[in-house]
Amino acid sequence: MGAGWRGDLMVNSSRTGRKGAIQAWIRNPGFAVVTLARAMQRWHARGTPLGKVISALIWWHIVRRYGCYISPAARFGSALRLPHPVGIVIGDDVRLGDNVTLYQHVTLGRRNAALASYPMVGDGVTVYAGAVLVGPITIGEGAVIGANAVVASDVAPGRIARVRSGDA
Repeated sequence: MGAGWRGDLMVNSSRTGRKGAIQAWIRNPGFAVVTLARAMQRWHARGTPLGKVISALIWWHIVRRYGCYISPAARFGSALRLPHPVGIVIGDDVRLGDNVTLYQHVTLGRRNAALASYPMVGDGVTVYAGAVLVGPITIGEGAVIGANAVVASDVAPGRIARVRSGDA
């Protein structure tokens, strides 16, 4: 198991080793979702008919068991943290950097059904509950996306994107 798996285990459960992984799998749905999503992506990347079937079965399990839609074509770096993995949507060509945190009901998708372009999220970004990031945007390193924010343009590194007063 690679460094991505170890990073996922640490940020989702503060545990290490195989015993910690088993405990995290049982007690921490965020770790379970990230682990399943990584397995789904590996099977999907093989491109074989068997790989596609296994990837689809894992995707179906994530949707049914955890209520998350994570595309097998999405890519994310190490230490992806999902504190409350319910209602999370990660579209086809979404790219997530290292040490990204996504809270519940976050959507990362395309802005237009006819235009398949997705967000790119930098390292160390935190996206709070209910936020929506759409289109061919870049979220800079260390940025914070506030709860219920709708982001359709780039966010500079270290900046905060939030719902403005009167917008909600």
